[in-house]
Amino acid sequence: MKTQAGLGLIAVLAVALALTLAGCSGQPREQVRGHVVDVVVRNFTEVKSLRIRDEAGMIWDFKGAEGFIGFTPSHVKEHQLQGLSVLVSYVREGDALVAVHLAD
Repeated sequence: MKTQAGLGLIAVLAVALALTLAGCSGQPREQVRGHVVDVVVRNFTEVKSLRIRDEAGMIWDFKGAEGFIGFTPSHVKEHQLQGLSVLVSYVREGDALVAVHLAD
């Protein structure tokens, strides 16, 4: 029984690692800092989309990558309400900008 549980844990960790690496698929990451204008929630832990205004006043629209990207949607909303900036690391997928990580 312990062997099966150990194999199950290894399988879960392997899937988590694969999903993490998929988000880092070798595409160059870019960054922009700005204030949150809008956030749309995918679920409790995932951001579906994000709109920020950078320091020059330009509006940036992002799709949220699948999975946790550093902040929960509620934390992003806190930044919006308190007027705190966020640093968005993103990749380009065709015409879309995909937020892969958020930080203070």
